[in-house]
Amino acid sequence: MKVAFVVQRYGSEVQGGSESLCRWVVERMTKYFQVEVLTTCAIDYLTWRDHYRPGPGEVNGIPVRRFSTRPPRKMRQFNAFTRKRIANQKPSLPDQIEWMRLQGPLCFDLIGYLKEFRRAYDLFVFFTYSYFTTYLGLQMVPDRSLLVPTAHDEPHIYFDIFKPIFHLPRGIIYNTEEEKQLVHRIFANSHVPNEVVGSGISEAEEPKAGPSGELPVRSPYILYVGRIDIMKGCGELVDYFVRYLKETGRDLRLVLVGKKFMQLPEHPQILHLGVVGEGDKRRLMENAEVGINPSEYESLSLSLLESWSAGIPVLVNGCSEVLVGHCLRSNGGLYYTNYGEFSLCLEVLLSRPELRKKMGEDGRRYVQTNYAWDVVEEKYLKLITASSKR
Repeated sequence: MKVAFVVQRYGSEVQGGSESLCRWVVERMTKYFQVEVLTTCAIDYLTWRDHYRPGPGEVNGIPVRRFSTRPPRKMRQFNAFTRKRIANQKPSLPDQIEWMRLQGPLCFDLIGYLKEFRRAYDLFVFFTYSYFTTYLGLQMVPDRSLLVPTAHDEPHIYFDIFKPIFHLPRGIIYNTEEEKQLVHRIFANSHVPNEVVGSGISEAEEPKAGPSGELPVRSPYILYVGRIDIMKGCGELVDYFVRYLKETGRDLRLVLVGKKFMQLPEHPQILHLGVVGEGDKRRLMENAEVGINPSEYESLSLSLLESWSAGIPVLVNGCSEVLVGHCLRSNGGLYYTNYGEFSLCLEVLLSRPELRKKMGEDGRRYVQTNYAWDVVEEKYLKLITASSKR
């Protein structure tokens, strides 16, 4: 059985929750199917500019076929159009289509390949509903498609142009129950076969320390892991943290791990470590007081699950139903919707080590029960096999 995974970016050095999830699933499905990845040449999600060479290649021994994006995205044009024609209003159908064009990645060679070679594959698994590769690509092969939407409650999910995407596939794989309920409420598509699966989180091996065995940051600290971006709530997080330090005078650092897409203030207690290896990331998590996720828009949050796997509690944005749902089901974290709640929750966690330990243990148990890779792998195997037979 030949299965193609279609995703907007792919590579071991590509950062992004959806892209990482796709790569992890692909690497595990090679045991069961003949797998190929169909993707762009981009490494940068802002411009979609070609980074890799187009054509067939491999990543970790897995066949990857790349297609050029033409033209690259102009973020100023995209942001200006979104502010003027999309934000705080229900855009017209032509405006929705124009938004999709500006969103990209405009990979027409990939779309043409799907149309021409649709019968060369038994199934196409599309990741992320909101990109051109899925929006137009899935409509080329609706009777051979499985969708992993990674959807969250954001303005463009209410666009009418996305209705076919959530009704056409043979099946849909959701990351959380909250994501499933959101999609069913908006698109009334509960008749489409579906299952909540999520992502697997591995129990990491003991990470290798550097020559000195020391962490690159002095404790105590709270930790953010992910794309450092205004859209991920990092601007508000930094503002809240600086205000919290002024009010409490605590000896505490905010450590940010990941690629930076925004300016950070020059502050002795705010440290940006950039992209780090898995071992270093694990050590940073295990030694943090609290893991932080300030994003309002999440469909799963791998960093949240990784924090719990490392045994630390979390503090998350309470405007995200997905993050709040995780915290309520696990008893592994607290959530906030304004600065007052942020300050109070952080103070409670920092001043009560026994509570931090208990919440970290509860979070780890939640991950082991629901997000072990053998559980997730079995669900993907079952859904891909069933979808190919419908």
